[in-house]
Amino acid sequence: MQMEQIQLIYFEGCPNYSVVKNLLSDIGIKYEEIEQNGLSEQDPLKLFTSPSILKDGKLVFGQRIDSVKGGCTLNLPDKSYLVKKLKE
Repeated sequence: MQMEQIQLIYFEGCPNYSVVKNLLSDIGIKYEEIEQNGLSEQDPLKLFTSPSILKDGKLVFGQRIDSVKGGCTLNLPDKSYLVKKLKE
């Protein structure tokens, strides 16, 4: 059985990052944190709002955008929403 890959994408200073990080920790799921400021301009992970969550490369929470300049995810999920999305 292959383990799912969960990625939390964010940029340094994002005010909503810690809220989503705490939700993932409360759920007890293992995830990789990816800080966007350290990525190259060509990295496709720069094209997501902060914070965003990918499960096996598919967007679960956040938004894909057209600019590497970044953006904020404004509407934060609640715990039950994230549990449902991560178990799909």
